[in-house]
Amino acid sequence: WGEIIDKAGQQHDLDPNLIAAIILEESNGDYQAYSHSGAVGLMQVMPRDGIAATFMCINGPCFSNRPSIQELFDPHFNVQFGTEMIAGLIGKYGDLREALKAYGPKDIGYQYADQVLNTYSTYQ
Repeated sequence: WGEIIDKAGQQHDLDPNLIAAIILEESNGDYQAYSHSGAVGLMQVMPRDGIAATFMCINGPCFSNRPSIQELFDPHFNVQFGTEMIAGLIGKYGDLREALKAYGPKDIGYQYADQVLNTYSTYQ
């Protein structure tokens, strides 16, 4: 997935090794990964449909503005979308660890963020 990761990194000004670390943690490089919570693809993005459509927020379905499962199974699209998400979270929080905490599962504190950062540090 190197070429896809490099392109997404360049477009969103992120280190490709960070993107690769997220992919390794999320799907272990399986572009067809589908989690028990409904996350899809290499970067395990929650789609608007499938299981994820049942998650409700104050104003309706939590992920209604997300791409479809079918779109997210496309590795190019998934990595671009996931990389854009993480870049946005870094911009919002101003801190990589906080951004990764927000990107990962909501109920595990910093465990996910620290796992990704540990993997990332291995490849820097």
